[in-house]
Amino acid sequence: MVENDNISIDEENYDEKIKIMLLGDSSVGKTSIIKRYCKNQYSNSFISTIGVDFETKYINIDGKIINIQIWDTAGQERYKILAQSYYKNSDGFVIVYDITSRISYDNIHKWIEQIKEYASEKIKNIIVANKCDLENKRQISKEEGKELAEKYNFKFYETSALNGKNIDKAFDNLAKMIIDSGNLSSSTTRSASILSKESHKNNKGKKKCC
Repeated sequence: MVENDNISIDEENYDEKIKIMLLGDSSVGKTSIIKRYCKNQYSNSFISTIGVDFETKYINIDGKIINIQIWDTAGQERYKILAQSYYKNSDGFVIVYDITSRISYDNIHKWIEQIKEYASEKIKNIIVANKCDLENKRQISKEEGKELAEKYNFKFYETSALNGKNIDKAFDNLAKMIIDSGNLSSSTTRSASILSKESHKNNKGKKKCC
């Protein structure tokens, strides 16, 4: 059972820590998804991610407090090498495409190949089709998304960062899969967190619609 409430807790008072990374092309809405899940916020204009950045959320899974660090990666090719250095210690990946962008869907294969190359074989993955509120601009059917996920034996969710549809469900279910597997990595280090904070500082002033 997963309880997704606003848990107020001391930063060191938790039972398990897991690290989840979001991958996908630029502008598919990765930052918007994270903000919706972690802060229940949405904006038409978010700071464009430079390199990597992260948010933290605490949830209750089967009576245990889980510290989830969700890492946001830049989709631009020039940041690929930097992002790959964070793959190894991840416990799970959310691979995102935009239902209004055929190219972002086609590139899912590229992101999955990177996971296979750089991440542990024991990690858990899901595919998320974002912006399902834009039905009138849809280019990829729900059936296509399901077929792609089934090909890789991943769970599949259509989400909307705008209205929150399936955002909690996708992350909570992935977190539970990770915890139930018992295959947790060393997760993020304090030095990695510091590096990410420096990246966050560099993001200021550079806005881009997600």
